[in-house]
Amino acid sequence: MKRITSYFILFAALLFMNRQVASSMINVVPRPNYVKETAGIFAFRQSMQVYSPKHSGAAALLERKLSTAAGIHLLPGSNKHSAIEMVIDTNAVQSPEGYQLNVTPRRILLQAATETGLYYGVQTLLQLLPPQIESRQLVKASWRVPCVLIKDAPAFTYRGIMLDVCRHFLPAERIKKILDVMAMYKMNRFHWHLTDDQGWRIQIKRYPKLTQIGGTRVGDNGKPYSGYYTQDQIRDIVKYAAARHIEVIPEIEMPGHAMAALAAYPQYSNTGGPFKPRTVWGVENNVYNPANDSTYSFLSHILDEVCALFPSKYIHIGGDECPKIRWKESPQCQLLMKKEGLKSTEELQSYFVKRMEKILEKKGKKIIGWDEILEGGIAPSATIMSWRGEQGGIDAANAGHDVIMTPDSVLYLDHYQGSPLCEPAKIGGLTTLQQVYAYHPIPKAISPAMAHHVLGLQGNLWSEYLYTPNLFEYSLFPRALAVAEVGWTQPQNKDVKDFIRRLEDQQIRLDEHHIDYYIPMPEGNLNYMEFADSLRLPFTTNRPVKVVYTINGTIPTVHSTTYKAPILITKITTLKLRSILPQGKMSATRTIHLTKTHPVKGISTLSQSQQGLRMRYTRKGYYVKVDQLKGVRQWKDTIVSQPNEFFTVVPIYKDGKSYPGEPRGAGIFTGYLYISQPGTYRLHCDADELYINGKLMINNTGIIKRSVPTDVTVPFQGGYYPIKMIVLNNILGGVPASWADFRIKIAKWDSSNTSGELLPAPVFVR
Repeated sequence: MKRITSYFILFAALLFMNRQVASSMINVVPRPNYVKETAGIFAFRQSMQVYSPKHSGAAALLERKLSTAAGIHLLPGSNKHSAIEMVIDTNAVQSPEGYQLNVTPRRILLQAATETGLYYGVQTLLQLLPPQIESRQLVKASWRVPCVLIKDAPAFTYRGIMLDVCRHFLPAERIKKILDVMAMYKMNRFHWHLTDDQGWRIQIKRYPKLTQIGGTRVGDNGKPYSGYYTQDQIRDIVKYAAARHIEVIPEIEMPGHAMAALAAYPQYSNTGGPFKPRTVWGVENNVYNPANDSTYSFLSHILDEVCALFPSKYIHIGGDECPKIRWKESPQCQLLMKKEGLKSTEELQSYFVKRMEKILEKKGKKIIGWDEILEGGIAPSATIMSWRGEQGGIDAANAGHDVIMTPDSVLYLDHYQGSPLCEPAKIGGLTTLQQVYAYHPIPKAISPAMAHHVLGLQGNLWSEYLYTPNLFEYSLFPRALAVAEVGWTQPQNKDVKDFIRRLEDQQIRLDEHHIDYYIPMPEGNLNYMEFADSLRLPFTTNRPVKVVYTINGTIPTVHSTTYKAPILITKITTLKLRSILPQGKMSATRTIHLTKTHPVKGISTLSQSQQGLRMRYTRKGYYVKVDQLKGVRQWKDTIVSQPNEFFTVVPIYKDGKSYPGEPRGAGIFTGYLYISQPGTYRLHCDADELYINGKLMINNTGIIKRSVPTDVTVPFQGGYYPIKMIVLNNILGGVPASWADFRIKIAKWDSSNTSGELLPAPVFVR
């Protein structure tokens, strides 16, 4: 009896282990909504037969992947004798995008109601295989999948990604690369933001100047920045996306964000121009003139060509961030408002949107607009894309309009993914992978009876700070996978810890597609630190990854010391850290310069002083580097209460009320920084250079003055410290210097609590 019991326990243990192994192979993203694991595996072999209706694209996908990566060639077969059978069966599956996948040791049966469902079923099947199935060359691996029954269908019909190619252009081949990955994760909408103030990126044959003039702006280096897609390229991308069951929705911005178009055809503005495509980011005051009937003819002709290129039932017309100042100043607009009984310029925008809605209805299209088109009255058939939080989507859904949720706080993928000290410059904000994953597109404030109007969600990638194609990918992935799972998987089936576990497999698949995705970096402390005695430096990562480091200035490798506890620093050191993913891929290197020094001694009292700084300035010249100031011969002097007053002295506006035109000049500020209590302080300053006691402490020359990663810790004894700040009035990376805050900000520093609020430091001049 004891022996039988022992055998039973051993058998149960082995069975449990086998189930654990099988479970570890279920790494599918998005997570299927029903999974039942069964015993055994199915092994793919040479010349296996596959059956599918009319040799579907789904079967072709499976054949192509197995042939390329595994060298296994499948042959067409019949539905009775094939090892792999794909069938359209509306009795087994009702959802248009759903599927049922049954894997047994001898056979794979994939059922769906549509070809799209078959395609998504194959994507799931591919994710049951080793991740090297995505390789573009032969790989040795065990080409088998666990036996499993999966019944699956999406939670939402709209699962999208938006790419802004106006601020920075993305070549057609890189767009295809992103479409490939979107398809892997069952995303089905590609929102293509093609026009904006900084560039017009779609060829319109009737109006060639849209790309000839509107497609080119002056870059930071004074050279032209340009790029657009020909109509043949667009047709090719639309066809490429359709083969992957992705609908491409173009966006032609109106009535705002139209500066590139108006630079080419200024007669459709309120003032008649002349204009140039905007060279900096932000919002432009010059917009389309809604009181000019020829504006609608112009846009209608553009949309004729757009509609011919895009079979999507939707055209996105923008509608966001449209300043009304030109309309308020325009007698023509005021006359139209009086004639139509419009009480506000918001109603004038609604008038414009409704006219465009009717124009597109005649072309067989529906409009999508950002939530600003709710203001002044919504067009009857409009779909709302809610970006300014959720309220626009709530209001629209409760009023019976379809809604796509894309709140900027959660679904703007141009935000930071971790600490700004560890990432390239971004527009701001923090949106972690976990925050995206936790989102649910149906707010409680939407009536249950109206919840069906929420079509789904979309991750938006604005490209102001995406200076290279790799930065597009770095910002998109892996957060786009979280968007995909939120859109597909029912909330009760989501699990963030399991999602992060499954990412380990998915990151290898992204590697096979050569995607430059974000890897969590070691966070905590600053990149430049001075200390008096010793430091213990703790680090964290925003999801579990291994961290290695060196303290001799060399680049860490997989064999470097593993971080396990706060690092003790007692001397001048260059600390370098990297994260390592389970497959061995390493992050970029984070470098921290550590200097042991004596606390800086200040002046105990400052006689005949006043709060403020002495400013020496010039209004002439364009300076990118501080060294260029050596050639300046004529300076003026004044006293200011704080350094941002520089921009009231040096003109920054082209016409007093529009965007910065041609910044000029520079300022040198001198005075005293006051530290009331001894201690170690964190200092932040956006200035090009900051000197304290004659020592260069912060150097931002040549970098974007936004979320600069150059904060420093300094031990002070207390008192008054002579300072010098240099500010260059320029544009770098599309960001004017006038957008920065040049005040010195400080906070007491404690390496165990690095989140102290930075406050403006008192400065004095005598």
